Amino acid sequence: MMFILKKLVSRFFFPLSLVIGLLLLGIFLKKRRTTVIWAGVLLLYTFSFAPFGYLILRPLESQYASISSSSLNKEVRWIVVLGGGSKGDNALTPEDRLGDSSLKRLLEGVRLSRLLPQARLVLSGGDYRGISPDALTMQQVALDQGVAGDRIMLEAASFDTGDQAQFLKDRLGQSPFYLVTSAGHMPRAMRLFIRSGTQPIAAPTDFRAIWAPFQLIDFFPRGQVLADTESAFYEYLGLGWSLITITAGR
Repeated sequence: MMFILKKLVSRFFFPLSLVIGLLLLGIFLKKRRTTVIWAGVLLLYTFSFAPFGYLILRPLESQYASISSSSLNKEVRWIVVLGGGSKGDNALTPEDRLGDSSLKRLLEGVRLSRLLPQARLVLSGGDYRGISPDALTMQQVALDQGVAGDRIMLEAASFDTGDQAQFLKDRLGQSPFYLVTSAGHMPRAMRLFIRSGTQPIAAPTDFRAIWAPFQLIDFFPRGQVLADTESAFYEYLGLGWSLITITAGR
C-alpha cells in the first residue's frame, strides 16, 4: 500500500504534471489567467530544453565512473543488476519487452560477467502488477547472450530499490559486489544498499547527460529531454524520501 501511495504522490511533482497543473489552474482563474498559462508554457519549454536536461542530470550521473577492464576488481564474486522496467506483452521478444534502462543495465552486467567468469549474475526486479517481473525477462535475454544458466540468480519479488537492497542483503553478506544500474539512479541505489549493510561497488551505465557542443537545434524542445528531466526529478524525489525515512528512523 505504501509503495502505491508513494508512486501516486510523486507523480504530482513530475515535470509534466506540474506543467499541466499550471495550465489547468490558468484556465479556471479569473485573474492572472494569462500569466499562469504562460508560466506553464515556459516551464514546459524549460523542462524540454537540452541544456536544462543536461544540468539537472549531470550532478547525479557524475558521482560514479563506469567500470573499465583496467579498473576491474577481479576479487568480486557477485554482479547485481537492478531492473528498470519491462513490458508484459509475450508477443514481443525478451529484448523488446525490456525497457531501455533495463536492457542497458543487463548488457553492462553481461559485459562484466564476461570479464569476471568466476562471478555470478544476480538479476533483481519484480512487478507490482504481478505481470512481468524484470528479473525473469532479464534472465531470458542473458541466456540469449550466452550467460550460463547456473551463473544466474534471480530476485523477482521486489517492487523498488529499497526492497532490492533488503531482499539481497542476506545473500550478498559482506562480500563486495558490482552494483549495476543507470548512472542517474546510482547515487540513490548506492545509498540504499550501503544502508542495508552490504558492500556495493558502483558500476553505472545508461548515461544520458553526455556533453556535446551547443547547437541551434538545441533551442527546440525535445521529448527525450523531457523524459530525462522526469528521470532526474524522480531520483531527486527518491533521495529526498530516503533522507526523510532515515531522519524519521533515528
